This record gives sequence, C-alpha cells and structure tokens, in this order.
Amino acid sequence: MLEAVIFDVDGTVVDTFARQESWFKTWAAQNAVAWPFSSSAEFRAFYNNHINRTGGVQNVYDELHLSCNLKDKTHPVWPAYEAFNQQTPSFLYSGMKETITQIWEMGQLNQQTTRNRRLRLGINTTNSWRSIYGDLERAGVLPYFDCFVTEEILREYQGAGNGDALKKPSKVSLALALGLMDCNGAQTLHIGDTLNDLRASQKIIRLRPQKPETVITVGACYGYEGWEVLERGVETASGRCTFDYLIDQPQELIAIVQKNLEEK
Repeated sequence: MLEAVIFDVDGTVVDTFARQESWFKTWAAQNAVAWPFSSSAEFRAFYNNHINRTGGVQNVYDELHLSCNLKDKTHPVWPAYEAFNQQTPSFLYSGMKETITQIWEMGQLNQQTTRNRRLRLGINTTNSWRSIYGDLERAGVLPYFDCFVTEEILREYQGAGNGDALKKPSKVSLALALGLMDCNGAQTLHIGDTLNDLRASQKIIRLRPQKPETVITVGACYGYEGWEVLERGVETASGRCTFDYLIDQPQELIAIVQKNLEEK
C-alpha cells in the first residue's frame, strides 16, 4: 500500500520555465548581451542540453557569456535573481492544485484497519525554501504537505556548507525525504520531470548500503524535458531503467496514486 508521494517542484508542480527564460533575458539585458534565441522552444532545447551536463545551470550562464559564479554567494547574480523572483511569481500547472488536493483527500484515514497512518506528501527540490515558499503559499497548497527537503537542508546536511555537493542526481535528498516521512521506498511514489529525477530514484541508500531502496517513479512529461526524452530512461550500474509511469498532465497522477493505494 502506498505510504507517501514526493513531488519535485520546478517543472512538476510549478511551471517555472517561463520565469526562467524571462530571468535569463533580463540578466542578458542587464549585462548588455544580445539574446540569441528566436523562440521559447529554441531556448528550452538549449537550456535542457546544458543543464543536464556536469555544472548544471552554470553552463547556461557560461554559454550565453553572462556574468555568474553560482558557487560565490557574494556574486551580484544572487541578489539580482532574488529580486527578480520576488517580482515575478510562478504559478502551478493547470490542474495541479486540484490534483494535490484530491490526493491529500484520498490519503485520509478511513474504515480500513490496514491504513492506520495517512498518506504523506513531501517536497524534494534543490531550490531554496525561500524561493518556492511564496509560490506554494499563493497557490494554497502548503497545508497539504508534510515535509520538505531543499537547498538549505542539503547545505546543512553536507556539513561544510556546500549543498551543491548533494544536488541531484545525488540520491541524498530522496533519502532525507524518506527519513522525514518514515516511509518505505517501495511504497513511495516520486514524481519529477527530468531523467535526473529518475536516476536519483534508483537504489537509494539510507542507513544500510546492503539494502538500497528504489521508489516508484512518475515522469511529468509536461515539464522541462518532455515525453521524448523521459521515455528513453537512463543507464545505471544495474542496467537501463525507465519511469514506472509517464503522464501528460497533472490530473493523470490521481489514478496512479489510487491504484497504488489499493495494492497490498
């Protein structure tokens, strides 16, 4: 029986790509750099190609010749980005609020004695809590979540203040989320929109390396990478793995949760 659902945020719960494109246009203008793309689709392909390489989003800044050092928290890009985010809210994907609400309601205690703890909902992201809190609060979905793992948590957990060392495709954030919810990986569903989300979901190690846990995976094809990329799956040390489910819109998640809630 399903015990928990873990949500990625960007490209899964919140439609952040439009804001991300707007940010890079804004920063390019402030740095007097010409915008080289003629369409959002062209920028999306460029963005996905570079963000999935070692270095992540820093690659995007570098390739666009934009001033940025993401490892230097005193760099001017940070206050500029925070100010931009405060002025430019993102919104949930259409149908996402209703989906989260219905899943929360489905997970309540009922007459079954086999379910004596409600379904838990968690957030797993490498964004900061400050950067996503406002969007989730405005959307009215915060009350439905039980816990979160964010950049602040990863930074503290790493111990030396370098949260980047634990960012996806590291499995640490999912291990922390499973621990917070006290849930079994095999009874936990993880929804994300990138192959890195799939990769991080495989053989998660908590306390015993000999007993890794793999969560149930859902690929959000309406997000950053899309169906064509997500259906390919990824190569791991144990062989190729693919998403257990692929969905084109948030509402499809409801039936998947219901199916797994009913399984013993």
